[in-house]
Amino acid sequence: MRLRHLSVLGAVTALLTFPVQAQAAPSGHTYQVSPQGSDQAHGSRTSPLRTIGACLERVRPGDTCLIHHGTYREQLTPPSGTKNSPITIASYGDGPVTVDGTDRVTGWKDAGGALIAADTDLPPALDFNAVFLDNTRAMEGRWPNSGADPLNATWAEADATSTDQHIDDSDLPDANWTGATVHLWAGSNPWAQQTGTVTATASAALDFKGGNYRCPPLCMGNQTYRNYYLVGSKAALDQPGEWFYDKATHRLFMVPPKGGIAGHTVTAKHRLWGVDLTGSSYVTVRGLDLWGTSLRTGRSSTGVVVDGLHARYISEFSTLPMPPDSDLAVEPFEGNIVASRILDSGVQILGTGNTLKNSEIAQSAGDGVLVRGTGNTVTDNYIHDVGWMGSYTPGIEINGNGHTVTHNTVRRTGRAAIDTAWQLNGTEFHDNRIAYNDISEAMRTSRDGSPFYVCCSLNGSGTSIDHNTAHDADGQNGYYVDNYSGHFRLHHNVAWNTGSRGVYFNGHTGPSIANEDHNSSYGVGINVASSALGGATDASGSYFSNIIGPKPVTATQTGNPLPVVRSNLISATPGYTDAVNGELWLTPGSPAIDAGEKVDGVTTDILGTAPDQGAYEYGAPLWSTGCDLPGCQQRVRHGRWSATSSDGSNASAAVDGDINTRWADSTPQAAGQFLTVDLGESKTFDRFTLDAGRDTSGQPYGFALSVSRDGTHWGEPLAEVHGRSFTQDASLRHRTTARYLRITLTASGPAPWVVNDIRLYGEGPDAASTLQAEQATEVRGTDRGTAAVSLGAGDRLGMRATNIDGTHLTVRVAPHCERGCSLQLRLDRPDGRVAAEVPLNGTGDWQERSVPLKQTLTGSHDLYLVAKGNGRVADVDWLTIRSATAAPAT
Repeated sequence: MRLRHLSVLGAVTALLTFPVQAQAAPSGHTYQVSPQGSDQAHGSRTSPLRTIGACLERVRPGDTCLIHHGTYREQLTPPSGTKNSPITIASYGDGPVTVDGTDRVTGWKDAGGALIAADTDLPPALDFNAVFLDNTRAMEGRWPNSGADPLNATWAEADATSTDQHIDDSDLPDANWTGATVHLWAGSNPWAQQTGTVTATASAALDFKGGNYRCPPLCMGNQTYRNYYLVGSKAALDQPGEWFYDKATHRLFMVPPKGGIAGHTVTAKHRLWGVDLTGSSYVTVRGLDLWGTSLRTGRSSTGVVVDGLHARYISEFSTLPMPPDSDLAVEPFEGNIVASRILDSGVQILGTGNTLKNSEIAQSAGDGVLVRGTGNTVTDNYIHDVGWMGSYTPGIEINGNGHTVTHNTVRRTGRAAIDTAWQLNGTEFHDNRIAYNDISEAMRTSRDGSPFYVCCSLNGSGTSIDHNTAHDADGQNGYYVDNYSGHFRLHHNVAWNTGSRGVYFNGHTGPSIANEDHNSSYGVGINVASSALGGATDASGSYFSNIIGPKPVTATQTGNPLPVVRSNLISATPGYTDAVNGELWLTPGSPAIDAGEKVDGVTTDILGTAPDQGAYEYGAPLWSTGCDLPGCQQRVRHGRWSATSSDGSNASAAVDGDINTRWADSTPQAAGQFLTVDLGESKTFDRFTLDAGRDTSGQPYGFALSVSRDGTHWGEPLAEVHGRSFTQDASLRHRTTARYLRITLTASGPAPWVVNDIRLYGEGPDAASTLQAEQATEVRGTDRGTAAVSLGAGDRLGMRATNIDGTHLTVRVAPHCERGCSLQLRLDRPDGRVAAEVPLNGTGDWQERSVPLKQTLTGSHDLYLVAKGNGRVADVDWLTIRSATAAPAT
């Protein structure tokens, strides 16, 4: 018999959402701040201060600044508290509290040439300027024009006659581009991007200086990749909202919106660090919003807690210079260009023993989060849309030792989702824990890398990378330990749709010592190796076991002792629940059950006669990855999708859920060609993703997305996409529900268009997917474990804005009630309408209970699972709402 149990972390009674009201320290004084206050006031509730800065001038250890709803255009520099009496800066709880790093630009005048201009000083270094039009990021003047999404860039392609410092391009407009910044994504294997300065222009040509490090892998010339664009020139201003700042005259130029600038608001960045804690320790910052600015602690900071931060547009820059020698932990050389801007972007958690939690970090040209120092914690954060400038700036950059990085959701990154840069970190990377993170949609502006990336020559002793999921990325691997690094232990990780491999340890003609991968599960979209160690001159002590995957597990047989590869299941049908949707847990009868071996330091609970192979122990509650904040779950469940092209041919490879299969049209791209996708049932979504793979020749030059409920009547396009990249997103203005999609080309191109994969995303989870109980956005009166939730009578868990189209509720539970107990599914409120009720009579092991809904549910609802009965009612693992005819994708 396989024993079953629930491991509980502890009681969770708070609703994790924004803003969060702070509680003052019992022994301290509380000051209140409001936009309607006065800095000469007492700071009481009835007589609040006007600025947060005035409050910070008054506080002492143990004191609190409670801040009322409003926008505060100032930089916060708190004093230090003490270990037992921290200083607290917190939202009062009556609405968003925004620390805004921008100031309004006024005094606009006609500047000729269909431009307007305003005289203004932009204080940050020129490379860090940012401008916003009506609270939306305005694009710096750019050629060729690009859309609003910086991770969906439009590139020019230089002619093959170009050389290292020279570009030929017959499409280049005749203009004086001298002084402009040229941004390069070029070379035979462009794993990073670079910038240079235009020194001279001629008809259809320009010369530039800078960039081109390590030619040929990363340089312009007659290379496989010759992508570039130009910014920082008045000549590029040609569409509404574009701007250019003339540093000599201190004038900001802009193409005005249609109808003129009247009635519109323009702001520009003035403060890089809206919350500057570089000289602070023992400070708690809770429930603040940041706009156009960021937060940082310092090297000497300790005891800082940042909780419930909501930060947008945290870092902006337009150049990628070589890091200064003073920042480098290794000898300077030209390859260190890849580490550009890592140390001067993102939300920065530096020092010792500091924490960032329960926060959303979004929109950054560089890092999402930089964690650096010793013993810091980054947990339960949602980090997305970062790293678009294409250096090694990731969602989370980890430098140093003893850090804990867990339960974060990181998606849509230019390169890696989680990364460490040895140029800045040095060769040590010991005793770090990186676990329970969900990392996806990485490698949007690069081709050689992975969602989790380590480079190079690092010693990872004591570091554990475990219980993570990597998927839907355009790089080569899910987890990539590159170039001579050793002593890294990976276990209980999951990867699918990550390209060549699930995990790769790259010796690269050097040592790759004592690296390990155990109990990991790899699924579809991996076509070379499930787990591999290659190219090593010495692979002593490496060990690979208990792995499930579709492709072999391999290791270079060098070293003493030789690498061990054993007890692995290589099969296209290992008994996964739903491989296409990443549900790689085992079903009854899987050959992986009880087929594994014990591994010291890895094997914990054994349910049965022996450990299982793979990442999930059969019969145990399912552990989950990522954060439990609103927005952390968005991927729409893949079902029985089908597709046909405009010529009537079958395009099923475009919708089979495997990024390594592809559909290609039979003729070069032409406006009007289309694909029609049948989702099999209605789905609710607000973002469509077209993955064209890492071969740039077939990327669409432009397309429009339309939807239909019946496959016959089509409305106007909901979104149009221009430009070319590995993966292109169509973001809808409003959430839509439809069964049929039509992707229609709007531009011509020299090669047939290609689709490797189509994915849908919705604001909120898809109830047809397996919704993990421990990822509920609201829990009240419950025990939340690492893989399940324990509910007592009257307890509940809630999931916000869940997209539903189904007829049956299924719950996986372990009941603890002899009689008279149930789980009620209620809509929109904890006491809302009962949509279904699951009776729970008797106690037992984990089991699936399915009941019909009282009526078919569609649309978006808040869902609440409420326990009724006496005492401890049940442990809940997961729930789904599906149609009775819906079957798992294969």
